[in-house]
Amino acid sequence: MNVRGYIGHLIRRSVGTTNFIRIIEWRSISEWLNLDEGDKVLDVACGDGILSLKIAERGCSVCGIDISENAINRASQLAKRDKISCEFQVGDAECLPYADGCFDKIVSSSSLEHFQDDVKALREMNRVLKPNGIIMLTTDSLSYLINDRTKQKHSKIANVVNYYDSEKLEKRLASCGFGMIKSKYLLNSGITSFFYKLGIRLEWSGLLWMGISLIAYPLCSISDKLFGIKGVGYTLITEAKKIMESA
Repeated sequence: MNVRGYIGHLIRRSVGTTNFIRIIEWRSISEWLNLDEGDKVLDVACGDGILSLKIAERGCSVCGIDISENAINRASQLAKRDKISCEFQVGDAECLPYADGCFDKIVSSSSLEHFQDDVKALREMNRVLKPNGIIMLTTDSLSYLINDRTKQKHSKIANVVNYYDSEKLEKRLASCGFGMIKSKYLLNSGITSFFYKLGIRLEWSGLLWMGISLIAYPLCSISDKLFGIKGVGYTLITEAKKIMESA
């Protein structure tokens, strides 16, 4: 393993990613997600599979699915290299290739906002969940102070179809057979807003962004805790329970 690869390995094993937004989201998912050893968990739109692997390390049977073949190949390589048992598969969130009622829990990190038909995707998640199964979502909200021009750029570079506030997402979930348990806005202080908007300008890429993001993580975590504004945020985390079969 070369030096760059080794550094990347250390980052993945510690915080998971160099993107401070994902670090904060995944930390919140980890705190909220009540896992039992042996739980069967589906990670919808898993990307490179880093969150899937972290969940698998907690003694769960994890399947990760993503529409990108390249992402799934990288995820499989990471699992093999780190010797973590985790199943990865190319597939569409709007047509999940799993039997009815086969998962205890589903996670989907910053993905729902990208789906062309979010209701169809949520109904599919409902279908593959066991009765009373749990779904954990983080979604783009951008309900914090942001001008239309910056929001439009974010939507373009991030391929966002829908933004959500708590009320909108609760209605979407209810229409698909879920009952919301709780939700919370993340990334909602002035310092975090500065770094978030800087990330949009840099399109969340490049060595400069990686360095800035690693510095931003502790600063934003403290700032949000001390000065976060309730009821708004760039990201919304939501936990819901399957209460009925979706129509």
